[in-house]
Amino acid sequence: MIRVFHNNRQLLGLGLFVLLFLGIPLKQGNCQFLDLQLQVDSELRATTEQPLNFGTLSTNSGLVEIRLGAVNMGIFSIRALENQNLLIALNTPAELSHDNPAIKESIPLNLETRYGYSPQNYQASSMLPESGNSITVAPTDGQGPWSTFYIFVYGSIEIGDIPEGTYSDEIFLSVEYF
Repeated sequence: MIRVFHNNRQLLGLGLFVLLFLGIPLKQGNCQFLDLQLQVDSELRATTEQPLNFGTLSTNSGLVEIRLGAVNMGIFSIRALENQNLLIALNTPAELSHDNPAIKESIPLNLETRYGYSPQNYQASSMLPESGNSITVAPTDGQGPWSTFYIFVYGSIEIGDIPEGTYSDEIFLSVEYF
């Protein structure tokens, strides 16, 4: 169908409409994406409460033991949410090395570990599972959703005919939750 305009007024109205329509940019629909990533980590804290310390000893002292509950046993504390599953790995050295790298003699080290929920009640502690096994954090009274447990490190060394000096090494504690 062809429309014929009979007067200039209709033609002018159509012209203005076309000019306005072509002169005003159309607002295009813009899509915007927001990449949202959220990671919520539970607060997990591990602290060395007390280092394992065999003290000052003499050459050829023989077997020296630190028993579970001794004042110089090592203690770690771990604070985590109740009922949380934790993977705990404790990397313990097999020997103590002299601080002077030129001295190759070392002291054999035999360590054991246990864990419990009170540093004073170590008798109620349990064997720490081997690396790769998990521990479920038990609820404790009075700490809200948080619980603190302790890892006790104790053991023995055998001191033979070795050069004098300071012998040491490090125990590495790794804690992950899942």
